[in-house]
Amino acid sequence: MSSVASGKGVQFTIVSRRNNSSSQHGRLLVFGSLGLFTLLVAAGFALAGAWPVLPFAGMECVALYLAYRWLQRHDGDYESISIEGDCVVVETRDGGKVQRHELSRYWAQVVVDESVGRRRRVFLRAHGREVEFGRLLCDDAKVGLAKRLRARLSG
Repeated sequence: MSSVASGKGVQFTIVSRRNNSSSQHGRLLVFGSLGLFTLLVAAGFALAGAWPVLPFAGMECVALYLAYRWLQRHDGDYESISIEGDCVVVETRDGGKVQRHELSRYWAQVVVDESVGRRRRVFLRAHGREVEFGRLLCDDAKVGLAKRLRARLSG
């Protein structure tokens, strides 16, 4: 999570992104190596007469491919909250789909849902609309963000 307090007309901005521990090239290398190893082991068993292993190895490779594609699609996900004068702008990118919500700063309320047995959820409400933010943060960071945002909205 990063915070910026300057810019043209922007009084406050917070951006959170996914924690990507490896690059796209590194992930491709890992998933490709796993798939190749799976196929080599399956080929060895098939040569030894245990050919029914091949369809399961194929399904495993398909599962690896789908996992890699999911990670690749969500690589650039982010959430940003900006206070620009009288407007609060919440922008999210999830799997390539970007959504932008603008709410009145003076009517906006920060709400923390602390349902028992579930992760905390943080919402920004105004005029009957509700926008969730903080999906990419842990519970403690969500509460800290909610406190900072309440302080900025009231000031």
